[in-house]
Amino acid sequence: MPKPETVDKFFDAVTEAYDALLDAARSANDRGYRVSRKLIDEIERGQKEAIDLTRRVAVAPRDVSGLTTAAIRTVTDAQGRVLDLTRQLLDEVTDTQRESRDTFRKVIEANRNAGQAAISATREAVGRAGAAVQNVRSSNGTRAASTGNSRKSRSTSDTSA
Repeated sequence: MPKPETVDKFFDAVTEAYDALLDAARSANDRGYRVSRKLIDEIERGQKEAIDLTRRVAVAPRDVSGLTTAAIRTVTDAQGRVLDLTRQLLDEVTDTQRESRDTFRKVIEANRNAGQAAISATREAVGRAGAAVQNVRSSNGTRAASTGNSRKSRSTSDTSA
């Protein structure tokens, strides 16, 4: 039976690995939410700007210079939003890569610790089993020797009679 400390070390390492993976999943979920929320906000803002531009055309269809200025502003704002969204996506990808490296490092370290604990437990179990086998062999050898000596004594006394 392995020592309780060894068993605890093994299960603590397994728990560390699962915790690292769970943290990574939570982080990815949060990141996905932030990107989705930003995308939805930008789509909504773009839709409002398109409606405002369309309304402006409907109200003053002959104001070519005003409509041109409004259209250019709308397109410029849309491009700025696309650049902001792209920047956020790149930041999130960079964070994902960093967190993935950290998660893999934590899982590998936890697995290494679990492996070492399993090896220790196996060594302890094999050591105890070996000692038990030696004890059994020693006690059987002692019994066999004492049984053999008593048989020799009896056979010697039988033949002398």
